[in-house]
Amino acid sequence: MGKLNYSFLIISLIVIGFILGEIEYLINPYYLLYSEQFNYLVFHGFFYEVITSIFVTNSFADFAFNSISMYVIYLLFRNKAGRLELLVFLAGGIIGNVFSLFFYPLITLSAGASGGIFAILSFYVFYDFVKERELGIYGLLYLLVVFLLSDVFLSNVDVAAHIGGILSGITIAGGISLKSKSGKY
Repeated sequence: MGKLNYSFLIISLIVIGFILGEIEYLINPYYLLYSEQFNYLVFHGFFYEVITSIFVTNSFADFAFNSISMYVIYLLFRNKAGRLELLVFLAGGIIGNVFSLFFYPLITLSAGASGGIFAILSFYVFYDFVKERELGIYGLLYLLVVFLLSDVFLSNVDVAAHIGGILSGITIAGGISLKSKSGKY
């Protein structure tokens, strides 16, 4: 049996989250207030939304963009971090959502995996740079292009979550690079 591919696991979770978001929307659109991140509710005790909103979305554009982005990350880096990729994704998604809590009004509703995806991408780019003194130009270009396309040219994008994800990925890459003497994840 082969090694679990965490990039494809994350893509699968994105697909499942989209299906759940669509089901919720079809049954009653107000249900999304309890699975996506509605800042007002998070500040009133619904803390789980910081995690569920990483996956649950009813936006086809968000679903498609995130799935394609994860696939491109897989093509560039081939899941070389293994299960650490999933941990970076979750940490980046959570920290990105916390950024959203403090940078957007209470009535903001946000959802999607992009904070975690930006964390993975920035992790790979900066880990390679710190460890190998080699800047992965394709990864860096992809990071810049995706950030510019999504945050400058598209509306209704959670820029705070993207920045939180990027900073998370860089921080984790730096921490692991300093801790690891072997050069492996």
